Amino acid sequence: MSLSRSHKRNRILLIVDAVSLSIAYIAMITIRFHWYFEKKWMPPLYSMIFVVEVMFAVLLDVYRSRRKGYKNLEDCDPVEVFKVVFENQVLQFAFLLVVLMMTQNTYYMSRLAMAYLVILNMVIVLGGRLVYRFVLKKRGNPDRHRRKLVALVYENDSEALHSHLKDLDIEYELSGILKLDEAYPRESVRTENDNIEKNRSELIRQIEKLGCSDAFVCIPNKPMNDTADYIRNDIVERLGKIGVNTYFGLSLDGIWITGKLIRDMGYYQAVYYSAMVKRCGVLGVNFAVSNVENAVLYVRSHLKSLIGKYICFCNVHTTVEASENEDYMRIQNGSALTFPDGQPIVNLIQKAGFVKAERIAGPDFMEAMFKSTMDGKVSHFFYGASEETIELLKQKLPARFPGMDIKGYYSPPYRELTPEEDEAVVDMLNSSGADLIWIGLGAPKQEKWMAAHQGQLSGVMLGVGAGFNFFAGNIKRAPVWIQKLGMEWLYRLFQDPKRLFMRYLVSNAKFIWKVFFTRK
Repeated sequence: MSLSRSHKRNRILLIVDAVSLSIAYIAMITIRFHWYFEKKWMPPLYSMIFVVEVMFAVLLDVYRSRRKGYKNLEDCDPVEVFKVVFENQVLQFAFLLVVLMMTQNTYYMSRLAMAYLVILNMVIVLGGRLVYRFVLKKRGNPDRHRRKLVALVYENDSEALHSHLKDLDIEYELSGILKLDEAYPRESVRTENDNIEKNRSELIRQIEKLGCSDAFVCIPNKPMNDTADYIRNDIVERLGKIGVNTYFGLSLDGIWITGKLIRDMGYYQAVYYSAMVKRCGVLGVNFAVSNVENAVLYVRSHLKSLIGKYICFCNVHTTVEASENEDYMRIQNGSALTFPDGQPIVNLIQKAGFVKAERIAGPDFMEAMFKSTMDGKVSHFFYGASEETIELLKQKLPARFPGMDIKGYYSPPYRELTPEEDEAVVDMLNSSGADLIWIGLGAPKQEKWMAAHQGQLSGVMLGVGAGFNFFAGNIKRAPVWIQKLGMEWLYRLFQDPKRLFMRYLVSNAKFIWKVFFTRK
């Protein structure tokens, strides 16, 4: 989208918010006073409140539109729209209270009128933004609109295609999936003979028959990195003759490039390889600053250097526990990487200046890694959880992620292992040859286990806690909209209140206290 178009839409959004606030104000006056003011001072007071809230709303909108990482309204889902409106209304209410106190009008302001105004503002501004968002998405623009798409993919990559297409930054209707194997054989892609030409011409005819406006071509960079340009040039030329636009999806070590792996560099876009050196301390725990896609790409491309080391996913509970236990703090900070598995932690990291930091939850990391290793080039071992959970994993993982190389599963006894048993476990894990050893013993036990076995194993240890249960299906993950609101902990609480109530109550209270009152 051009800069001028973006500015124009931001100006229209200001008008939408101003009109919504005006409607909310009129509704409040109608409901509370029926347009009859008993005192002479009431019209000036409520007029001042209206002017102040409109001016403050405009300032908030301007400030948000200039922040880094600002998303246009049509690119936000309804949950994100609600979150922004809710935050704006909280700030606006607080500002109104300050103004009323400074002008010594708190005594005169009707509390019922204020309650009506807050509620009506929230509902009507949210409704106005959602309607404007619907109009923007319905109208579309030259850069973003609904398209009919055909996907061209090699047989080995077809299983993971749908998940990769979800990350494509366009709206589309998938008309069909066609295989590239016969038209552009991997072993002899540059070969040109009658049969190959016939297959390529037939492929183009099928695309033309589908009546598609766009084609999405999935090309892995290995082992075809030396022939990707040939395929790209040939397909672009052939599709261009029939008026079809082309998108290319490239993979890096099994990870398909998405917007989060791409950075703008002047007029160019480049794939971003994180060196994973950024750290931000929260209550003493040094968190790696990244996102799920970059974290997976880093781990997969650094398997050799990570052998024998461990990776932690630290949430509010384990962060608080580390802040109160020096040994556990050393374990968290002694990891190769400790990722923030909690939205409150991410919020603090973002406020510290790392505005693009994201939550890297264990289950999200697992899913992304599983998808990227469906090529069978990285192997897995699952150590932990109950026998029941392990049996469910054996059934569900191969079905959901075909092609994954799983070397084994093991559910250890619920007691401390003897030295002989522990040695046997180490031998079992090493003899499996697994590159990634997933540890599901629960915190803090799993972190202590990994630290105790650092340097003894020939794979990378990853402590993912309840991640085993999510993929086994005996615990349901919170819906995406709840995750975006940062309320997944509440969803978990309703699932297992007996075990989690006191943990969340104590841990969350301590976290808030330590952050606001004891943190330097």
